[in-house]
Amino acid sequence: MQLSPVLSPDGRPLFSAGGEQAWKTFEHRGFVVSLEWVGDHRRALPCLCIWPASNIFVAGEGCGIWVISRRAIGEFVGFDGNGKCTGSASEHCYRECLEALTILGKDRNDKQSFLALVDCVVRFAPELIHMPPAPKRIKRDLSGEAMFEVTATNKNTGKVISEAVV
Repeated sequence: MQLSPVLSPDGRPLFSAGGEQAWKTFEHRGFVVSLEWVGDHRRALPCLCIWPASNIFVAGEGCGIWVISRRAIGEFVGFDGNGKCTGSASEHCYRECLEALTILGKDRNDKQSFLALVDCVVRFAPELIHMPPAPKRIKRDLSGEAMFEVTATNKNTGKVISEAVV
């Protein structure tokens, strides 16, 4: 997931998800599910990004992306002692999916979209748990351009001690 240089009409930043920065991308029951690393290059967290596959039935103003990090997925889906997914959604999952429907541009009363969203979270939770650390290519893409070049020199000898790009 990357920050786009383009702003929305109300001045909020836009993000792009999927594509070559994603580890895996799936389409399931009307939603696109992307497993990717979100954050800066130092703390790129594995996340589950979900958005509607089509905006035909979107109610209201467009659609957003709902993101669940690996740290929080245990609150959404049950796991046994061996780390295997039990396949059951928690009460927290149902509450959050209901709130996420408005983020995704869906109606809160649409039971089919609600159940499809819960199914997406439960089905792809094991994939999120097994995601590897962010590769160097992704970390390099998340870091952006360097702002400063710093050089430390010894004042007595004029010898360069270290150089860094920030």
